[in-house]
Amino acid sequence: MKIKIIILTAALTTGLFFGCKYDDSYLDATYQKPRAYFASSTSYVRTVIPGEGLYFGIGPAMAGVIKNDKDRTVDMEIRKSVQEISASPLRMLLPDDFYNSDELSGTIRVIIPKGKVLGDFFQVRLDSVKFLNDPLAMTNGNTSNSGNTSGNHYAIPVKIIATSLDSISATLDSVLVAIRYQASYDGYYLYKNTVIVPEHGGVMFENRKRTENFPSEGDNSCWRLTTRGPFTVRAVSPSNSFFENKISFDLTVQNGTVTYGQPISGFPEVTPINANSYDSKTRDFQLSFKYVMPENNDTIYHVSTQLYFRNRLVDNVNQTRDYLSYFN
Repeated sequence: MKIKIIILTAALTTGLFFGCKYDDSYLDATYQKPRAYFASSTSYVRTVIPGEGLYFGIGPAMAGVIKNDKDRTVDMEIRKSVQEISASPLRMLLPDDFYNSDELSGTIRVIIPKGKVLGDFFQVRLDSVKFLNDPLAMTNGNTSNSGNTSGNHYAIPVKIIATSLDSISATLDSVLVAIRYQASYDGYYLYKNTVIVPEHGGVMFENRKRTENFPSEGDNSCWRLTTRGPFTVRAVSPSNSFFENKISFDLTVQNGTVTYGQPISGFPEVTPINANSYDSKTRDFQLSFKYVMPENNDTIYHVSTQLYFRNRLVDNVNQTRDYLSYFN
């Protein structure tokens, strides 16, 4: 039998900051004898972020002990049958050429080291070209006007098939790992130093200039940026600002340079003016653009604003500005 023994180092741990929670809260010492199991009987979601690591880990735990007095082994395998995921809506098997499937074929052995009750992980590494160019791999934006209804489509089923422990949990021997990507810029952004100057008939009305900053840190004071591609997000204006959710546009970020996408149906056309930039250290945008409001006698609004990063959600984990600054 072909067995791969996987023992990973701290390098993998960094990638897991952006994955599902996996800690002592999952441990179950109520079993009378030691047994191997997965923390969930249904599925996990693993979200990878382009530019921050296209890999994640999968590993088992052991139950029935307070303290582990020796190394244990758990053997797993990735199932390739469609029947393994047929009960899950919108799930499809992750294609073999989308990840390091050759390396992970057959039996995968991981170690639960002495003194620990969580097993080491085996690493799934995604092909950046094939995975990121497939629309089905994109996360769901969860906004009505994001235009993005994909995400969580691809998955890999994993099953525990053998262990040196006394037994395998009959109900927690398998897990379905759903996989998607999310743009690094996806998140909630407060607005600062916003200057809005109207123009009509070629005349700039400086006396009608408006200056705004966010009145509170609530969601209504945030621009919402949702994933549209590996390096593209769709911006929707805050509801309690001058814009009142009336403008939306796509932004693509490459090497700190920001470009605007095509007009979005139902919203005014937004075009850039002056400098537009993204600071990868602070995660803030500096935007300068204009748009026309026909209902206001074709008034052109010239806007300069700073989008101040507040937070983002990755696999239901709230990653705040302070939290992410630790990794810069």
